[in-house]
Amino acid sequence: MIFINCKNEQIIQVSDKTRIDVSDTFVSGDAITDIAIKPEASESFISVFNADTDKWYLDWAYSTNGSKVISVQATDGVLVENKDFTIEVISEQDDNLYSNDSQLFTIESELKRYIAPGRNSYINIHREAQRRILDYLERKRIYNTDGSRITKDQINIDDDIARWSLYEALVIIYEDLVVAVGDKFKDKVLEYKNLRSQFRTMGALRLDRDKDGTIEPSSELQELKSYRLIKR
Repeated sequence: MIFINCKNEQIIQVSDKTRIDVSDTFVSGDAITDIAIKPEASESFISVFNADTDKWYLDWAYSTNGSKVISVQATDGVLVENKDFTIEVISEQDDNLYSNDSQLFTIESELKRYIAPGRNSYINIHREAQRRILDYLERKRIYNTDGSRITKDQINIDDDIARWSLYEALVIIYEDLVVAVGDKFKDKVLEYKNLRSQFRTMGALRLDRDKDGTIEPSSELQELKSYRLIKR
């Protein structure tokens, strides 16, 4: 019996490089003799099998947005097994991230050489930074006027939110490098945690709290040093 395993990102931006990794696929009998990946329905199967290694993967970039079905086909020379996996591809506009690699490399150009294998950007890290910002606002009970959670598209992308996101991303990256490379990056973690904390406590966000598509300068400015508590 063949057991197909696929490691792939759940969300990827159009044109961003991603790795579809099927290295953990195995067979209960002899051995895998071929394994191929079809990254989306409009493409053909591409063999990633190499008898000398079990590092089987396909690096890919999607040119259009939408849900994409990744098909994996494996064989041991007798049995053939197929399994599908889904990835969501979104446009840069729909991703609506608060920071970007240009900002990151302006202050830490060394990070260009630490981009993860199978990627060509830190877009996934900027997306995680955004998620953490939204989670932080919820923990601090900063909600919409109707009591619902603030969404990513309700925050005006100005200097305060961009820098908060940038420092959040740098904390994530350097914390990972401490684990992967060593303690020489610990000072960077502390530095960017301090800068992140400054924007958490001294910055201000412009929020479309009533979800009407317009941010009112007087009523929808959220000072982060004092929180308006709303019971739900």
